[in-house]
Amino acid sequence: MTGATALVLVAAGVLLADRPSHRRPSPGPAASSRYFAADDVFNRRRPRAELSSDSAELVGDLLAAGRAQVSAGTAGLPVYRAAASTPTYHVTAREHVGDWGADPFTGVGFPWDASWKVPKREWTVVITPDGRAVECWRIEVQSGRPSCEWGAVTDTRGASAVEAGQATGSGLSRLAGMITGADWKAGRIDHALSFGAPDNNARYVFPAVGSDGRDQGRWREGQFVWLDPAYDIDADTTLKPYERMVAKALQEYGAYDVKNADEFAFMSAYGSKPPGDPTGTSALLTDIEFAKYLRVGTVRPAS
Repeated sequence: MTGATALVLVAAGVLLADRPSHRRPSPGPAASSRYFAADDVFNRRRPRAELSSDSAELVGDLLAAGRAQVSAGTAGLPVYRAAASTPTYHVTAREHVGDWGADPFTGVGFPWDASWKVPKREWTVVITPDGRAVECWRIEVQSGRPSCEWGAVTDTRGASAVEAGQATGSGLSRLAGMITGADWKAGRIDHALSFGAPDNNARYVFPAVGSDGRDQGRWREGQFVWLDPAYDIDADTTLKPYERMVAKALQEYGAYDVKNADEFAFMSAYGSKPPGDPTGTSALLTDIEFAKYLRVGTVRPAS
């Protein structure tokens, strides 16, 4: 058994490379791959966006960071689903309580199975049997007991904004916009994506509820990007299968700036494999015509 397979199959739970987040019904052929409620902003098809007057400059800033890509495979986000029998622990943030706010884990149990491997990633998410996502930053496990330096708690059945703590600078969940293994298998992504910009300033717009940006750049967390409908994606024969999926998702749902980042990248689940990608880690998006068709704007809350 390979290391990746061992991470996907566990005795008392499942690493969510290929599992839906919840069973709440919502429209669309890949509804089972969605997180959060059907009316959440990340599940809104073709939201009405206002084009920013400096859209071209914003695109230029974003693409200047380097090649766009999808972080997948071993570079993806580890997400575990706990079973009812999974041992649950009381955890307290190891650091930052008071400086960054109240302990985000107060009153919330953290399920952890001893057979789960501790990922070598900054963030790990565990979904509890009742649908809450416990988002753990810098997990440590000693004698089978987990702890987190900091983190957040989100209800995957409700809104994508965290209920407690902070998982991204924008105040949105790490699960918001993540491409799941179910998405790749279905051949279609039926939700918005998320990304980070390298030069966010301290301002923010909906759906962000905060910002960790400090630079003097043009980007604001919460800003929305999409591919212009004039882009005929089906006629673009240069696109790899996963690039076509990402491009169509950006045309139908768009993506939101949720954090600071060194590069323009979208997140996928740990262990997931985009179809047509030979790397198994970071799937490059070099064939999508971002420079010509990417647009930047803002989305208002649904009335």
